[in-house]
This record gives sequence, C-alpha cells and structure tokens, in this order.
Amino acid sequence: MPRYDIAIVGGGLVGLTLAIALEPALRAGARLTLIDPAPQPETSAPRSPSFDDRATALSAYTQSVYQRLGVWPLLEQYASPIRWIEVSDRGHLGYHQMDSADFDGDFGAVVANANLGLGLWQRARELDGLDWRFGDSVSALKPGQDAQQLTLNSGADIDARLVILCDGGRSPLAAQLGLSARQTDYNGWARIATVRTETPHNGRAYERFTEAGPIALLPFGDYSALVWTLSDSRRRQLDALSHDAQLALLNESFGQRLGRITELGNAFDYPLVKRELLDPVRPRLLALGNAAATLHPVAGQGYNLAIRGLMRAAERLNQALLNQNDPGVSALLQPLAADIAGDQRLTATFSDSLVRTFASSNPLLQLGRNLGLNLLDRHPSLSRSFVLASMGLSQGAPLPEAQS
Repeated sequence: MPRYDIAIVGGGLVGLTLAIALEPALRAGARLTLIDPAPQPETSAPRSPSFDDRATALSAYTQSVYQRLGVWPLLEQYASPIRWIEVSDRGHLGYHQMDSADFDGDFGAVVANANLGLGLWQRARELDGLDWRFGDSVSALKPGQDAQQLTLNSGADIDARLVILCDGGRSPLAAQLGLSARQTDYNGWARIATVRTETPHNGRAYERFTEAGPIALLPFGDYSALVWTLSDSRRRQLDALSHDAQLALLNESFGQRLGRITELGNAFDYPLVKRELLDPVRPRLLALGNAAATLHPVAGQGYNLAIRGLMRAAERLNQALLNQNDPGVSALLQPLAADIAGDQRLTATFSDSLVRTFASSNPLLQLGRNLGLNLLDRHPSLSRSFVLASMGLSQGAPLPEAQS
C-alpha cells in the first residue's frame, strides 16, 4: 500500500498552491500526493471546474506569495494591477480614496481564474516527487494511530500521515466526515459579470455601497469585473427586465465614475453565505481554504484569506518534514488551526460588519459610516492601516522563501 507524508484532497487553486508551497519538503524527500476528481490539466487548458472565467482579486500579500513561489512570471501578462481604490456610500457624502502612489506598490491585481489555474498548473508540473492522482476521489477515510487510510473510488488504498482537505466550500469529504459548520445566510446573491465602461479603468477599483447592496468594479483587462450583490427580491426584479433595462438599472445604482457602463456581459449568480468550520482539525486531518471558511465577497478577501491560511500551514509542515518530524500530530495541527481561525474570525467579522453597517437605513449608522469614511480620507495613518489590512499585510502571515 503506498504511504505518503501528506495527501492533498483537491487540485483546484488552493490545492495546487499548497503543493507548490510544499516544494522544500519534496526536495528533502517527503512523499506527497494530490487527489482530484477532475481530469489531469493540459498545458493550455486546465480542467478543474474552479479554473473558470470569474475574476479573482489577489491582495498584495498573495501577489508576493506567488512571486516567491515562482508563479507570478506565469501570471503577470494576464494580471490587471489595482492602483487606485474608492469606497463610497450612494446618496451620502462619505467616501474614501486610496492611491497606490502613496504606498509601497500596487494594492494587488485581478486575474481570471482560468489564467490563475493555468499558471499554477504550469508551475506545479515542475515539482519532483509529487504523485498526481487526477480523475480520482476519496470514498472513505479510516483513521489509524500513525496514518489515515484512504480508499479511493478507483479502488486503490493509500496511507497518509496527514490528509489536507482543499476541495472547496461544498467539500463532500467534510460533509461525509460530519465536520460541523456555522453558516450565516445573507439571503442574497453575488452577480458576477464583466462590463465595459466609457472611460478606461486605468487600474481603478470601486466599492460602491447602495441601499440595495454593495457593487464592486475591479480592473480586468480592457473591461471591469462586476460583483453586484442582490437580495432575493432584487434578483427576481432584475431577471424580469430586458438586458437594456438591467444595464440602465446598474448605471443608476453605480453612477458615472467611469462614465456610463455600456456593456454588461453574461452574468452568473452565487448564493451569499458565510460558512466556518467549527472543527477544521481531526486526528491527522486538516481543512484549508474554502473547505474551512467561506466569506461574503464584499471585501474581496475570501481567496486571500485562504492563501494566508495555507502559507501558515506550509511553513510549519515544511519545517516538520525537513526535521523528519510527523506532520500529522495534534501538537502541530491544533496551534496551526488556532492561528488560521484567528485570522478567519477577524476577516469574517470585518466583512460581516461592512455588510450589516452599509445595509442599514438607521440614520445614526448612516451618519457614523459617512463620518468614518471621511475620517479615513483625511487621516493618512488611519488610511494606511486600512490599506495594509486590505492588502493582507497586517495579519502576520508568513511569506515563503524565494524558490530558485
């Protein structure tokens, strides 16, 4: 029976990033396997369903991670830098503007998941010693004293001293194992699409809070990526309108910050939920990424939170394996999970407070949020703290050693 130090379940964006981040352990002789039900990617066409046409906003921290892991040169040609951000409240005077020229570099960049997945796969193919198991999945897990026994749908049995779940927010294995979760349903949807505007974005991003929910525009090549949060009733109202009427309502809601929005591409809707695993650690098992926490997209932090969590994991697992220690022991996993959970709580609380504060019609809250935005705009030290948090640079997550 094949025996591994670590089995990564899920070969999407998070699973591939984790595999690349564990290259130091692979170089030292550790045995790793990655299991994913999707067919093996091709050089020009990744097959995982997570490699879709949606846009992902990478924070400055995540961009630095990919630079050090040798992934960024494969992504840079597809990336749209974020160089200027405005946060505003429709119908009120409060706003906050941030220019990257006042800081140490771009706030981050926006990349299509398809291009992000392609770059990750091209880099991951260079890894030596990693067993790829595409087109297969885990049907059963049996914990043992020093390893988990995994039964795969192909009929194969393998052992792993540590199993890491990276198979997304609807992780079938997490459900099968009965990992309990706390879920908040925002009773709404995120409508994702690309739009064209009269004025080129030139790296400008917008977060516009309206009485019907926040609207974000992010630079995305020659277009902008739209994230339009909708209540159930607003979504039904929109779906009953013609395409031109939907475009008119979007312009009315967002305003003329980049001139008129002239084109609205095909839209995809995703339910708005916040989901957090209460027990991301079991004996010789750890859940990471969306398998551990899913956030409201209002602050664009879900993927960046996942990257911070897996980099915390990679640092400790590399150290354990380089020292020939057991990577699956509770003494390693429990403190690691506590560190990751602390970041998750802070980030989820921030996202949740934005949603609830800016959705409120309470005049006192409206006054408070506008005073807060104006305060940020007038005090550079407060603005800098806000920016560093949004860039993922104030959460204390480690950066990997630059890989040659």
